[in-house]
Amino acid sequence: MHVAFRAALPIALHDQTCWRTDGNSPVRIGRNGAVAFFSHYEPIGHTLRRIGRRDLTFDRPALPVKFCDDPEPGVGKWIEAVWQELDGPLHGWFHAETPVCGAAKLSMLHVGRARSEDCGLTWRCHGDLLRLPTSVADCSWQNGFVAGEYGDLSALPDHAGQFLYVFFSSYHPNESAQGVAVLRLPTGNLAGPPALWTAKGWSTDSSLEPRPIWPTRRGWRHADPDGFWGPPVHYNRALDAFVMLLNRTAGGAGDLLQEGIYASMNHDLADAEGWSAPLQIVRGGAWYPQAIGLEDGCGDTEVGSVGRFFMAGYSTWEIELTQAAGRSLENRPLTCTAQQFATVFGADRRCPW
Repeated sequence: MHVAFRAALPIALHDQTCWRTDGNSPVRIGRNGAVAFFSHYEPIGHTLRRIGRRDLTFDRPALPVKFCDDPEPGVGKWIEAVWQELDGPLHGWFHAETPVCGAAKLSMLHVGRARSEDCGLTWRCHGDLLRLPTSVADCSWQNGFVAGEYGDLSALPDHAGQFLYVFFSSYHPNESAQGVAVLRLPTGNLAGPPALWTAKGWSTDSSLEPRPIWPTRRGWRHADPDGFWGPPVHYNRALDAFVMLLNRTAGGAGDLLQEGIYASMNHDLADAEGWSAPLQIVRGGAWYPQAIGLEDGCGDTEVGSVGRFFMAGYSTWEIELTQAAGRSLENRPLTCTAQQFATVFGADRRCPW
């Protein structure tokens, strides 16, 4: 896999309601335009929807989405993945954070399900997808953000449309279960129990722990964890393969310092062990990378020969992924420091990257 970046006009998925996007941002590109969902963390996690053109320019203001029957209105919710049935409702999966450990800046994370009948403006909750009891929260964790559970996700279907795969970050209390993990749901029964990738393969046994695709090198209890997290996945038409982008934190001090962004490739989502060794494509950079295709039928889950590359909701780059087999192509990672990022976009220098 060869990755090339080209300069492009700056654009952002979010508007003036926040200074950066927090979390994975679902984007759907159709013949008549684009629909984008972006999230922010203040005062608690919440999502807004924007409607615009296929080039991701937006003429209308963003509107906050509403959960009509939220059983936990005090828990922040970030819609990070969507999928629509043919002539059916829009399904969504959200990352949620429950504050724990008193005044400490730590939360327990879980993944919930929701459904919308009006293209994502209002939602109804449909239970939990991944959740552990808050009793397992570990207030001794020093990463500065999480005290356990699961979150930071993306989702897309396989080629046959048989299963929907949800890739997520596991902050499990058991360090051997921490890292980037995956589950799948049959598209004919999205409300059913998930099949988690485990040491026993795909299993709906809820007593089993996830078997990470990419285990952490140094666990989340430390102030300086070393591991991949926040995995957006898309199908890349040029490669005829699925591509996973990965944040990597290392060398931090309770701030999840961004060491870089990596890419991995797999031709079959059912083969959870078929992902290629992660290739570094960005040195430094910002949280939440995404490749977004601007062609009809694309978005955050499908990219043609060239897409837009985003970090934290900002893009000033095109990204092109090609097969490198049989050719001598040197991958030169893009370097983007926090200062460079702030200079280009005027982003708040409070950023923790």
